[in-house]
Formats: sequence, C-alpha cells, structure tokens
Amino acid sequence: MSSLLESHLIDPLKARCCTVEARFCWEYLQCPTVLCPSHGKQLSDCWLTPRTYCTGRANEDYYQKLACCLTCSYFKARSQLHDKGWNAFVAEQLRHYHKQTLGKIYEKEESYIEILNRLPDGLFTTDHEWRITYFNPAAEKITGFSAHDAVGMYCKDVFKNTICEYDCALKRAVAAGQDIHNREYEIVNIEGQRIPIICSTSAFRDKDGRVTGGLEVFKDITDIKRLQEEVTRRERKYYRVFEGSHDMIYTTNLNGRLIDINAAGVELLGYRTKKEMLTCLKAEDLYQRPGDRDGLVSAITEAGFVKDYEAKFKTRDGSPLDVLISSRMYENAQTGEVEFEGIIKDITRRKQAEEVINQRNRELSIINSIAVALNHTMDLNNTLKVTLEKVIRVLRLERGGLFLIDQEAKHIQLQARFNIPDAVADQTDEVVFSDTLLMKHLIEDNSSLSPEATFPSFRIHYRATGAQTNLWLTCFLITYKGRAMGFFGLSIPKNRVLSSHEMHLMGSLGNFIGGAIENTQMMWTIRRHRQELRRLTEKLFTGQEEERRRIARELHDEAGQSLTAVKLGLDRLEEKHAVDKDLKTEISEIRMMVQRTSAEIRQMSYRLHPTLLSDLGLEPALKLYLNEIQKHSNLDINFQIIGFDRRIGTDMETVLYRFSQEALTNTIKHSGAEHFTLSVIKSFPHIIFLAEDDGIGFDAKIIGRDHRSLGLLGMRERASLLNGSFLLRSSKGGGTRIRIELPLDEEAVND
Repeated sequence: MSSLLESHLIDPLKARCCTVEARFCWEYLQCPTVLCPSHGKQLSDCWLTPRTYCTGRANEDYYQKLACCLTCSYFKARSQLHDKGWNAFVAEQLRHYHKQTLGKIYEKEESYIEILNRLPDGLFTTDHEWRITYFNPAAEKITGFSAHDAVGMYCKDVFKNTICEYDCALKRAVAAGQDIHNREYEIVNIEGQRIPIICSTSAFRDKDGRVTGGLEVFKDITDIKRLQEEVTRRERKYYRVFEGSHDMIYTTNLNGRLIDINAAGVELLGYRTKKEMLTCLKAEDLYQRPGDRDGLVSAITEAGFVKDYEAKFKTRDGSPLDVLISSRMYENAQTGEVEFEGIIKDITRRKQAEEVINQRNRELSIINSIAVALNHTMDLNNTLKVTLEKVIRVLRLERGGLFLIDQEAKHIQLQARFNIPDAVADQTDEVVFSDTLLMKHLIEDNSSLSPEATFPSFRIHYRATGAQTNLWLTCFLITYKGRAMGFFGLSIPKNRVLSSHEMHLMGSLGNFIGGAIENTQMMWTIRRHRQELRRLTEKLFTGQEEERRRIARELHDEAGQSLTAVKLGLDRLEEKHAVDKDLKTEISEIRMMVQRTSAEIRQMSYRLHPTLLSDLGLEPALKLYLNEIQKHSNLDINFQIIGFDRRIGTDMETVLYRFSQEALTNTIKHSGAEHFTLSVIKSFPHIIFLAEDDGIGFDAKIIGRDHRSLGLLGMRERASLLNGSFLLRSSKGGGTRIRIELPLDEEAVND
C-alpha cells in the first residue's frame, strides 16, 4: 500500500488541521499531488472523478474505484455529514456512480459505432450462429443491402457467393484458430452485379474460449482490379512492343551494365541469346570505340534525353554498324539507381544509301560544272581543267591529267593537269602506251571505234621531260561518234580498285567530254566563219556604197555632160533650120525628151548617192528626200529628228539614210498605207531609228524566205554589223513598226 493511500486511512479527527466542512479532498487530506484531476479544483465528490491519484497512479480502473474510496477517510468524513447516516450516503453515492459509469460506457460504445460507421471499408459482425448483428454504411454501399435488412441475415445470404457454402471464412478462422487476412473473391450485390472484394476475418471468443461471434472487414477492389488489368494489359503491350519491335530496345545502368535487351537487339548485334549479352557484355563493348559511350551519357545527362544520336556499333564478328540512338535517363523507383533506356535503329543501309546519293551528287556536280563552264565560256582549256579537278575529287585521287589526241599531227598533248608538274620549256612530254597496238590504233590508224557506254581502261607511262615526273597512269577514253578525242590519265594506287559504277561514270564522262570538245571546236569554226562572213558582208555594203557613189558620179558627170552636149547640138540645129517648122517641132520634142532624161538621171544619181548628205548632213538630205516622195505620192509623211546638235559620222549618216530609204520604199510598194512616221532620236549611248506605217502589214516570220523581205534582211544585217539591235513588229491588218538601236560612237561624233 502506498504512503498516499495510507494517509487516506488515518483517523481524520486526529490528523487533520481542518474540518470536513472544507469539502475539498485535497484541502482536507493536504494532498501534495498537483497533477491529480481534483487538485486545486472545487470538486467535492472526488470519488466520482475518474483517474485521480489517490492510489499513487492515474491509470486505475475507474469502474473499481469506489471500492477504494469506501476506505478513504475523506469519504467517511463526508458520510458523517449526511442526514440519514452512512448507509444512506453510500447508497446514494452508488446510485450516482452507477449512472455515471453507464453513461461513460454508452458514450464509449457510441464513439466506437461512429468510428465503424466512418470506416471506408465494409464491416459487419455476427453472433455465434453467423447471423449479422452489425452492418456499417460502407457495407451497405458495397452490397446494396441496408443495415435494417442485413441484420439478422446469414452473411452467405448477403454475399451470395457459393464459396460461403463450402468454405466459409468465419468457419475457417474458427477451425484454424487464427485470423484470415486478404482473401479475394466475388460477391453479387442486390442488383445482381458482380463485385470483387478483399476480405479479412476474425472470430470472437469468450474467456472460456467459446466462439461468440465474428468480425469481417471487406473492401471493394473493383478499381484495383481494373487498375491491375490495365497494368497487365500495358505490360503485355509493352512486352509486345519490346519483343516485337524491329529496332533494338535496351536498358542499362549508369555503369554500363546491360539490364535488358530485346530479341531484335540480340539479332542486330549477331549474338546467339539474350543471356549471353547480359552476362558477358557491358554497354561500352557495343561501340567501335568504347569511349564513345561517354559522349552519349554526357549528352543525356545534360538534357535528360537525346534524340537521333549517331554512333558506330560493332557486331559480334566485329562488323561495323551505323546506329541512331534515342534514349532517356530515369531513376529506378525500387533501387534508386540511375538507369538509361532507349531505342537503337540500324541506319547502316541508310548511311550507305546516303553515301551513294552523295556520290551521285558529286557526279552530277561534275556534269553541272562542265555545263556551267561551257555556258559561261567556250574556253576549252578551262572546261577540261574544271572537269579534271572534279573527277579527281570525286574519285578521291591525288593527281591526274587530261590528254587530247591530235589526229593530224599524230601527237598526244597533255591539255589539263592536276598535281603534275610542267615539263621544262622547249621540251615535249613523253607518253608511252603499255599496249603499242592500241596506241597505233588510236593515233596512227585514225580508226573508228564502235560506240560504247564504257571502253576498257588502259595504262600509259608518262614522263615530263626535264622534270622529276615519272608516272604510270590508268586511262579512260574520251570519244565522239566512234572517234578517239583523248583520254583521262589518273594516278590510281595499286590497292585501289574502281567500282563498276565509277567505271561507268568515267565512260559517261568520256562520251560527254568528247561531245563537248567536238561542240567547242565546231563553235570555234562557226565563230570563225561568222567573223569571216561579217567581214565579207561589211565589205559588201562598203563596196555597194562605193559602187553607188561611182555610178552616181558617172551618171552625173558623163551622162549629164553628154545630154547637155546633145541639148546644145539641138539648139544649134534649131538655129540653122529655123524656117522649117516641122523640123523645129521635132527638135523641140527631142529637147524635152533630153531634159526629162537629164532630170531622171539626176534623180537616179541622187538616190544612189545624195550629194546633200555628204555636204549638209542627215537631216537636210532626209527632208529633201521625203518631200520629193510626198510630192509624187498620196502618202502622209511625218518626220522628226531629235537630239542632234551636231553631225554624226559619215558612215552612220549613210546607214540611217539607207534605213529610211528602205523603210519608205517598202511602205510605198507593199503596205498600201496612208500614213508613215519616221523618227531618228539621239539618246546616248544609242541612236534610235523608228519607222511606222498603218498599212496592211505582213507575217514577220517570212523574213529571209521571201524576195520582198530582202530589204528588211539587209537592214538587220547592217544593224548587226554596227553591233545594234533590229526589232520588227508587224501583223496582217495591223501595220508595220521597225525599231533599230545603234550604239553611238562619241569619238566619231566629236570628230
């Protein structure tokens, strides 16, 4: 017994310094326990206060507390103050005590029920016959039965599951003598729907071990099942994707250990089994250069992922493999390790195709370069040089040359070179064929070859005289219509074998360059002939003007003088025979004929070469000429000359005068026009000649094919000789317009 309890049993009349009228136990007993629920409070009925410290501790059973209080001196002292004595006091306190005890029991039970009602899981209890005695709201929601209906029913009738008939969980818990946890099965709710649940069961026993009932807690796991099915479905899908992918899928850790790899990866890398790879290899072993994995890891670490990272792998037998890696970094939720997963695509064929495409592009660039060189210039040497450089770069060679065959001189000339030094001046290179019959056939016999897409290659020995150059070159013919024009000479290493496609390329280039050489030579010939024709045409026009000038001079001087002499003779004859009227009449008629002929000769002489053009210039000569034409025709002529503050060169004036003559003559003879406009405009750096009529017009395409268009053709040639332009626009019923622009020679103008 504690000292505190002993102090409660001492006679109050002898040990207390205050009377019981103080009514508070802590004052009456002078209790020092300040933590007691009654201490310091004005609570007189301390025996009705739970968890007091009367026995020295606060965890005593409240329901047995009154037995201790019956021996307390304070309780006895309080009983003496009661009107009816000890027995009545004890009976009254027992009644208060029992009422308060029952209230606390009911309060505790209600709190338990409230807790059970708030549980998210279904819960019910049964009696020893397995009839339901309690059914919480969560159980109502899951099964569809109300608590009012379920209480009193057997649990098997609520769950409606056949397993309850032969394998009842409560009976099994009783038989096993222990609780049964997390048992899964399906129940049928009141609406007939199947609901998966997970259930835990316990049996209640009394102090003698007899079964008094049971408790069952169950949870609706429909959502969990759905999630499990979704997880399973996704796992199957992932497995199908993982194993069914044609690309390699892998997982590794940070140290490079292979965690998983799919069948496509095993097949791609040439291994027999996945186990062989996972046990024998690390990630860096897959790379041609093991250090390359560090670059991939750095790229992933920096951004968290990489996409289309190119790398070089190697297969089990060491064969190279071009791959494209897309990977990401993540943390394993179970182990906490940093891991990498990704997809690896085999792009070896694609890289090979890209190389082929690049090769084709390089080959096309050769053709394009040759075409550009031919379009920009007809310089054969430049074209051959560009072609040779492109060929050597495409074939990845170091040196070579392009040789042309001179059939007339029976000689081979190195026309273009790349990394081949020049020979010493005044000395010739030496070219020796390894096949002398081929050399004789190509050079000396001047034989014709049957056209082929690709001719077989041959070898020559080339030595630049006086230079330290001594090469064996592999050669590819350059041909045109069966005629050997030359050949490419390339320095190909002994360990290098050209592919069939490269051989085909050289054959195609040989045919293309052969045509380019022939076309260039042909263009040179055409250009030379055009220059000769231009000079001849220029001489023809010059000679024509000189001949016109000579004829005009002769007509004016000789024929004019002769007709003047005839006129004078007729005058003398008329004087001698003035009496004879008939003779005088005839002489007068002859004189008029002579005068008319003299006038026509003067007009002809002026048309052939107007002296006014030489003396006064273009404008007076054209005005006089046009006025004379307008007098003798019904044509309305509008003439203007603009911008001429001084005379231009004599030749230019003559050309413009002839243009005007030809344009007006065509209008009068062929157009039937009523109006004719002639304009000569000086607009530096050109002189613009415009002639326009409103006649019937004609088809401008017939120039050169009709005798009536020869004058227009002459105008075009004259303009071309002066580096000018000639533009003719005409249509049937739409009139004709001629525009000629001639470059103005300022020096000739100033002179």
